[in-house]
Amino acid sequence: MKKFVSLLLSAVIIASMVPMAISASAAETSAAGSSAQATASPVSETQPQTQPQTEPVTQAPTQQPTSISVITPAKPKNFIVKTTTDKSVTIRWDKVKNATSYVISRADEGSDGKMGDYSVIKTIDNMEYNSYNNTANVKSGKLYKYKIVAKRNSGGIITTSEAATLTAMTNPTNVSSLKVSKRTKDYITIKWSKHSQASNYVVQRSVENDKGKFSSYKTIKTTANTTTSLKNTGLKSGYIYKYRVKVKRTKSSISALSSGANVKTVTSPAAPKTLVNKKATAKSIKISWSKVTKATKYELYRKTGKAKYKKIKTTASTSYTDKKVKVGKKYKYKVRAYRKVDKKKYYSSYTTLSTTTAVNSVKGVTVKTYLRRGLFSWKAVKGASGYNISVKKSNGTWKSEGSTKYRNFLTKKLKVGKTYTYRIRSYKTSGGQRVYGKSKVFNVNVKATAYGKTVSGTWVEVCLETQKMYMYVNNKLYCSTPVITGYAYNSRRTTPGFHRVLSKKSPANLSGSYGGSSWNVTVSYWLGFTGDGQGIHDASWQSNFGGELYKLSSRGSHGCVNTPRSAVAKIYSKAYVGMPVIVY
Repeated sequence: MKKFVSLLLSAVIIASMVPMAISASAAETSAAGSSAQATASPVSETQPQTQPQTEPVTQAPTQQPTSISVITPAKPKNFIVKTTTDKSVTIRWDKVKNATSYVISRADEGSDGKMGDYSVIKTIDNMEYNSYNNTANVKSGKLYKYKIVAKRNSGGIITTSEAATLTAMTNPTNVSSLKVSKRTKDYITIKWSKHSQASNYVVQRSVENDKGKFSSYKTIKTTANTTTSLKNTGLKSGYIYKYRVKVKRTKSSISALSSGANVKTVTSPAAPKTLVNKKATAKSIKISWSKVTKATKYELYRKTGKAKYKKIKTTASTSYTDKKVKVGKKYKYKVRAYRKVDKKKYYSSYTTLSTTTAVNSVKGVTVKTYLRRGLFSWKAVKGASGYNISVKKSNGTWKSEGSTKYRNFLTKKLKVGKTYTYRIRSYKTSGGQRVYGKSKVFNVNVKATAYGKTVSGTWVEVCLETQKMYMYVNNKLYCSTPVITGYAYNSRRTTPGFHRVLSKKSPANLSGSYGGSSWNVTVSYWLGFTGDGQGIHDASWQSNFGGELYKLSSRGSHGCVNTPRSAVAKIYSKAYVGMPVIVY
């Protein structure tokens, strides 16, 4: 190219030259004046000699043409988009040797999506610069085509390079109205307004770790431009999550992203897993609950009866002792955790508990022993749901022997000569939980006799207080059964004492009268043990047995021991006339 331009200029100069005779001094001036002119290759001129010359003729020397080299700058290399924003495009290129300026042109995308014509937007004369930040008339989310040429101006001769081109897109603006639309303990839903330039939306997330530090933003979803919400599931309860939504525009294989709209939120903390009555007395209830990860504090509420819940404590602890309570009264509690982030509280759901203060301790315990058994009785405790009886083991721990809603308890057979330590605790049941009163502890030493007599072999025991009957065969328990004995409050009571079977009969007819009422029934099994007609027999008219039915006039017998038919059949099969029957 350089060679072609040089030859062309030389040809033009040569064509314009006219040979002329000038003086020596004029020739020198002319030569000096033409020093800046480009000439063609030298050309010699000769005159035809037709006749001899009589005197010398002075002729101007032939002018020698001067060749100049015209340099055209190279096409700018590495013409790239350095950065874009929603209001600017920064372009750069490699510096071009021999260039004296750069001329940058731009074509803009119109509202119809078509590209316009190029027009010059910048000429850079300072060759120290090889980048340009274009901000004038730049709009967000638009395509722009750039063209750059290197230009050289040397002695009035201007040459330009071939053009380098590129296409850029400015960043779209961000979505508006980005917000959290729903939050639970394990998912967060975010939503945003539709953006007119969006081809897609890029949703990114930064996650808090256990130490309170955050991860870098990572893309979790790229949605279509018709989707303006995201439900992010599988999250940890009580943790902070940061979301960033970027608008992405794609056209002509070029994409641009907005800087991103941000929202910060927290999943709801988990509710405390447990809420229990840790310890209760007649005057206080100690409430305890499980620790919640990331919880700042807990709010505890209480109600009684039909009243509304009232907050009674905000605490960072996981327990609270409520001393504003009354003995044996039911209370309902609920607790929730919250996490405070940026001065805002995020709450868990509630965990509830229905419980009560402890009832008073057992009083008035009496202990009797019959044939190696301990028979305990005590005064009723107001408001108690029941009573638990435990025995102390050799290692100092307590083993429950059973619970009863009645005010008596008969132990199993104990060893004579050994001291046993028992405790009785009243309790109240609330919400499936037992709240115990103070323990009543006492010692028991049993005897092998009943009413001063020792028995062995085969015999029957009837406990009036517990309404239980036991049969021993060869000194081993053969069977036990609930019974109904004589009505407890008058002469219909079954007679305590050491008795023996006086008669045995199957079937048997029973008849009699008492207080104006009479009976005449046939039973399958009969074992009489007193002279006034008390005995053990089946009672088909009784629908159930045991408990305190004997304290009801309509259910208590006239002194006999009413027994389920299946149980009395077993006892009858092993019984004999003269067999001991001990009633206590």
